[in-house]
Amino acid sequence: MATFNQPKDLGDLLLLQVSPGWTKSNVTLLAGTDYPLGQVLAKVAGKYQAFDPAGSGTAKKAAAVLAERVDATAGDQPGVVIARGAVLAIAHLVWPSGITPAQQAAALDELNALGIVARATL
Repeated sequence: MATFNQPKDLGDLLLLQVSPGWTKSNVTLLAGTDYPLGQVLAKVAGKYQAFDPAGSGTAKKAAAVLAERVDATAGDQPGVVIARGAVLAIAHLVWPSGITPAQQAAALDELNALGIVARATL
């Protein structure tokens, strides 16, 4: 018999939200990336892109978490982010490769300041 592995969905990532109309926001994702569900994002010049702790300016400040997979490889694309008032499963957050524990902790503090709390699940 074939084995089916269900892909990750928003229910895996989002444990609790204050209010669907307030917790999530529609945004524009910067071109050039296939963004996975749970990607930690930064907001740069009005558009969201993958958080980059080695970047400059606001690119190295965590601002939201992507609530869906968005393929923006060919151009800017609309997407839905978790922008405030939520509890997320920390295991389902997507970080840039090479991120250090200190950089990750700082990003989690930035998300926490927005009311986005990441925690372990059982």
